[in-house]
Amino acid sequence: MIGRLIHLARGQVRVRVTGASLTRFLNVCAANNIVLRRMRRKDWNELYAVLSVEDFRILRRHMGRTGCRVHIVSRRGAPFWIERVRPRYVLWGGLLVLLALCWTLSTRIWSIETHISPGLSRGEILEQLDTLGVHVGTRRSAVDAKRLRWKVLQKQPEIGFFALNVQGNRLTVEATKAVEKPEMLDEEAVVKLVATRDGVIASQRVQEGEPQFEVGDAVRQGETLVSGLVPPRTETGAYRLAHSRGQIEAYTSYDVTAVRALTTERKTYTGKEKTQYALTFGKRRLNLYFGSGISGGTCDKIVETKTAWLSESVVFPISLVKQTYRYYERTPETAAPETVAQDMTDRALGDVTAQLDGEALAHTEQVAEQNGVAVLQLNVKAREQIAMEALDDSEIPQTPPESAETP
Repeated sequence: MIGRLIHLARGQVRVRVTGASLTRFLNVCAANNIVLRRMRRKDWNELYAVLSVEDFRILRRHMGRTGCRVHIVSRRGAPFWIERVRPRYVLWGGLLVLLALCWTLSTRIWSIETHISPGLSRGEILEQLDTLGVHVGTRRSAVDAKRLRWKVLQKQPEIGFFALNVQGNRLTVEATKAVEKPEMLDEEAVVKLVATRDGVIASQRVQEGEPQFEVGDAVRQGETLVSGLVPPRTETGAYRLAHSRGQIEAYTSYDVTAVRALTTERKTYTGKEKTQYALTFGKRRLNLYFGSGISGGTCDKIVETKTAWLSESVVFPISLVKQTYRYYERTPETAAPETVAQDMTDRALGDVTAQLDGEALAHTEQVAEQNGVAVLQLNVKAREQIAMEALDDSEIPQTPPESAETP
């Protein structure tokens, strides 16, 4: 197989040899190292053979000695194909355009895909990258991931993780919001535990510090639950300062008021739809419809974009945009307070339990109608951890001087 491809690359001809001196013809070919392949003899004075272009040129110089006539039956191989297509300038021009297109596709970014966590603005990140020179059509060699990462993090400190990955002509932008680390107090600092909410102490486990309340006592938000000033435990002991540690759970109460309109509007689709198409070439857009893309009336706009691609890492800068408008009418709908009560209660209860550092024990709700709206009054009883560390400015009290003995 490989040898046949080599012969085709060099070029070969199939010849018909006629004459009474075929033996002399074969002797001349053997004497001049002319290789004849796939020989087939048709008659005593006729044979067919295949030889390379170089050997055919050598044979032409010795034709007078063979006493035979040689006719070319067919020509095959790259030299003859090039000779046929050489005057076809449109074909060569198209080939050059194709090579230029492949070079452009492989050296520039034609697709930007984003993976940005909630809480971060996709538009701001892409706008900042654009000011730094990264956009559709940017050369791949101009994307310095380390330098761009440093500049983006400097301008947007709320980003905790930022990365740029280039695969083929596709750029992937990944950004994650920074997680605020809780303030860590020095282990050797004097710390007390204070209450984060009003409540009644249900249990307390204190590893270090001096408890200020007992189980069953009511406490208010901000009061000191465990002091960092520890009194002496024996008659000969002394005061000391400590870093309070412990967990104090209390029964707490939450009161929530929620309001919802009883009359709402429901979408009723009319069945009317309108579809528009557009082509995008890099940053340029060609609308295939008349007028603007703003449709009058109430409707849902659904946009679908299909990008031409060769593989996951090779994307063409051509996309087909399909815009579909689905028209609807607004129909007023009035619900009874009892109908929305369960949904309002579930939402409000979910908001309360999301902020608990414990569990909800029970809840009571009451829904009433006032001026066309449903008003929910929700009370949640919970048991949660209410102790929070805070710096303690307590000082060791001065020991009063011993009184002098009277005679």
